[in-house]
Amino acid sequence: MNRTLVLIPYFFLFIILNSCGGKKSSMPQSVGKTAEIVVVTNNQTKWDGEIGETVRTFFNQDFEVLPQTEPLFGLANLQIVNFNNSKMFKSHHNIFIINIDKKSKEATLEVKKDLWSRPQRIVKITAPTDSSFINFFNKKKEVIESIFMESERERLIRTFKAFKDHEIQNELRKNFDLTLEVPGGFFIAKKYSNFMWLRKEGQKNSLGILIYTYDFTDTLAFNPERIISYRNTLSKEYIPGPSEGSFMVVDEKFMPVISRRIDFNGMFAVETRGLWKVEGDFMGGPFVNYTFVDEKRNKVITLDGYVYAPNAKKRDLLIQLEAILYSVKLTD
Repeated sequence: MNRTLVLIPYFFLFIILNSCGGKKSSMPQSVGKTAEIVVVTNNQTKWDGEIGETVRTFFNQDFEVLPQTEPLFGLANLQIVNFNNSKMFKSHHNIFIINIDKKSKEATLEVKKDLWSRPQRIVKITAPTDSSFINFFNKKKEVIESIFMESERERLIRTFKAFKDHEIQNELRKNFDLTLEVPGGFFIAKKYSNFMWLRKEGQKNSLGILIYTYDFTDTLAFNPERIISYRNTLSKEYIPGPSEGSFMVVDEKFMPVISRRIDFNGMFAVETRGLWKVEGDFMGGPFVNYTFVDEKRNKVITLDGYVYAPNAKKRDLLIQLEAILYSVKLTD
């Protein structure tokens, strides 16, 4: 299924993200939808051919662990001559330039930050032939994905920081010795010495953030089954469903949980992605979970974000929660 976006109409609907205050920069704010990439090619033939197909196949793959199909990124194609003549297109936050140049000796990768707007990532691959581009792209595509996803988080954190909830910030600092850029609209639903539940309730969706901690004793804290089991224990105790006796649990039957070891803001962490459901009721959605150790205090910390948005897309909401969790800073 071709999920390439029609470019021009979406730019009339863009949201300009505000800066986070302080001295104003002459650099314009980047524009574009969440998880959207402008792909610039030499001409339309390149996009319609094997190059375009290779790029679409990768970036239009399913976003991991959602109850319904949504692409990893939306793509919008533009020819280089049109791109060079437009300040608006150059201000997009994610730009991928594909340059097939017979004069180049080999495929090369360039990455630039905040060239025409801020925050912005520009990735450029120059290759002598179509086939050399495809081979090179297939070797570097995961790196390119991480660059653009980092750009998404940076842009969202920049916005959330300007509208953060200071009360929640202070409670997180007091209870867990950390801060998160939690924007207004969230409230503290439950708070204990080692557990906090933040909620944001809208007319069509609900977002939740769980923060919990315990003493670090051994590396079993990073075991995926242990992470899921501990989450289930806490959600059963603290996250009730709408009907009597119902509670949140991880749903491992509908879709397998995915766990991986990652670099999380310079710290070793285990990322866990899966679906949750309410035992005894009919609610559910995706969650993402980061477990790491505060080495200074010898504490295991888990940051968990979940989405409830029945009959609606959930990718962008989950990316927003990921950005909040990635904004974590341990206090001195």
